[in-house]
Amino acid sequence: MIIKDLEGLKSFALSLKKLLKKGDVINLIGGMGAGKTTLVNFIAKAFGISDSSSPTFSIVNVYEGDEKIYHLDLYRFDSPDDILDIDFEEYFYPEDALTFIEWAERTQEYLPDGMINIEFEKIDENKRKLTIRSDSKRGREINEYFSN
Repeated sequence: MIIKDLEGLKSFALSLKKLLKKGDVINLIGGMGAGKTTLVNFIAKAFGISDSSSPTFSIVNVYEGDEKIYHLDLYRFDSPDDILDIDFEEYFYPEDALTFIEWAERTQEYLPDGMINIEFEKIDENKRKLTIRSDSKRGREINEYFSN
């Protein structure tokens, strides 16, 4: 789907929020400035969380609102084993929260099965192409919703 501007991304975020369930792990795939953190911020606000920011320097941010959200940014990881320095099982297999991961490919061998993979392709300064991959059951369910 093509997102033309921030309002379009916000609309997508509000629709996605309605489909998410506790335990979902959302892998946000895309380059710097693609809109990954902005999407998480819009979803966090929709869950009543007013203070959300990029976890680039802290690796993990935990947001509490109507739902608990874990937001991981693994950009600074040099090795997949860097994930062993944090309590990654709590974030990769959340029971009572949602997890959003940026730069997950840096820990490929530790990632959980069944993630919802959303790819961001930056077309120009404002426009993005978002693709929800159908490589997991939850991904297929969400992709089907947006395809209709």
